[in-house]
Amino acid sequence: MKYEPYPWQRKMHRSPAKVKWVHAGRRSGKTRSALAEALELIGRASRTPVTLSSGLEVSAQEAGLEPEIHVWTVAPTDAQMIQIWHEMKAFIPEGLPYDWSRQGNRAGGRGNRSGAWKEDQFHVRLLLPSGYRRKVFWELKTANNPEGLQTVGLDFLHVTEAQDIKEAAWHKVRPTLSSPFRFGRAVIEGIPPMSSMDWFARYFKSASTDPNERREAFKATFRDNPNLTSAQRTEIEEDQANMPEHIWRRLYLAEQPEGRGQFFRRITDAAGRNGCVELAGPAPGRQYVAGLDLGRTHDPTVMIVKDRQSRASVSVVELLRSDWNLQQETIKGLVRHWGVQEVYMDSTGLGGMFAEDVLYRELLAEDVPVIGYNFTPQKKYQLFVDYAISLERGTVSFPGEWTKLISQLEDMSHRETANRGHHFYPASGSHDDWVDAETLALMACEPAREMGEEYRIIEPVSGIPALRNGAGANGISSGFMDDLLRDIQAGRRPDAPVPDLVVDGGAVYLEEE
Repeated sequence: MKYEPYPWQRKMHRSPAKVKWVHAGRRSGKTRSALAEALELIGRASRTPVTLSSGLEVSAQEAGLEPEIHVWTVAPTDAQMIQIWHEMKAFIPEGLPYDWSRQGNRAGGRGNRSGAWKEDQFHVRLLLPSGYRRKVFWELKTANNPEGLQTVGLDFLHVTEAQDIKEAAWHKVRPTLSSPFRFGRAVIEGIPPMSSMDWFARYFKSASTDPNERREAFKATFRDNPNLTSAQRTEIEEDQANMPEHIWRRLYLAEQPEGRGQFFRRITDAAGRNGCVELAGPAPGRQYVAGLDLGRTHDPTVMIVKDRQSRASVSVVELLRSDWNLQQETIKGLVRHWGVQEVYMDSTGLGGMFAEDVLYRELLAEDVPVIGYNFTPQKKYQLFVDYAISLERGTVSFPGEWTKLISQLEDMSHRETANRGHHFYPASGSHDDWVDAETLALMACEPAREMGEEYRIIEPVSGIPALRNGAGANGISSGFMDDLLRDIQAGRRPDAPVPDLVVDGGAVYLEEE
């Protein structure tokens, strides 16, 4: 076996703990160390007799143990499982794979080495040259269907990319480590999950604070890999400038984020930064852009206007009805009022190609300067990463009274999917329309100024006070919708009818034709 362990791996291998919990960053060598642990356990098992309840020591064959040594590798998805499969082929010594299942076949079949690797079923059979336990059955499983993980007795369990595995799957495989005549050893490895409340984070913390013979925790970063070249280390360090700080530290330094897994940080610092407030209208000499998130059946449509140079949000409109004619007229009016130069629009808001082909073209026909942005997982990740970096560097702002935007930013969570994909979701199950509009609006702004360079938020024009805290243009409190939602949730009949739309926090009612 061609394997020279790194210092952190050597420390893990020397530990006698039954279950080893590993938080390791990318490029730290966590998968290779788990495979080495599995092979070491196989060798130890071959030298260990089966001790019966009577105290008699016998071979696995004499004890009727089938398979004699049983190993599982569990990955979140098929793609990740196949990646481990190929690494196993390169790592398991060539002389061990052997299809012992065909030995003694009445049809005359014989065991062979070429048939040991079952590509269609993702398992391999190994035959050891000698020992109390010679036959090894190593299976690869996916955790995307927890019910498919049948509870067997295992000598060794390897869980890879544990941060992407659901807790239900872990509860399904956990009993496999507590079976008679089995070793029940395990390595559970992955990068730290986004939430400190995730099962993988909780178990790692327990193993860190109270290590014992049953469990121990290990941590490794990319800096613990001596085989990385100086150029590769430099590339990883440079990635720090292109992603939010806490994400880079999680991916490469294996640092566990605190809280429930918020993606955005320093949100309250951006609220009201440099005196940012809502404005009644455009200031002379300023340029404005906007972000537009089109509502679905039950979601509002939100459009946020930003000052192009300062990257400060100055106005918002929230449309509470899905009638497209009403939305279109409101969007056109807001564009004219502010002289908006570009509107970045969520072109997937009403169903992918339909939104892009119909609504997008209708707005273009009405001289609305829209730019379609299709929210694929990777493009949304890049959009949100850019905004998260701007929050951390202090180059974006919005009015402090925008409680909906603040709460949605704080609620936004993220998890990686198969093949390093990305999935964003509100932790509370609520909406994300304000977040989408705000991040799209920032995309239309000019690049952020250098750190430390000052910029000034434009004051309200013509002496008109900003629409915040007090009454809006129609005399209705900006907190009207919050009061209305509380009444509805409490089962009370609201004192006032639901408005047709909300502009700058004020409710607006349209006359029926």
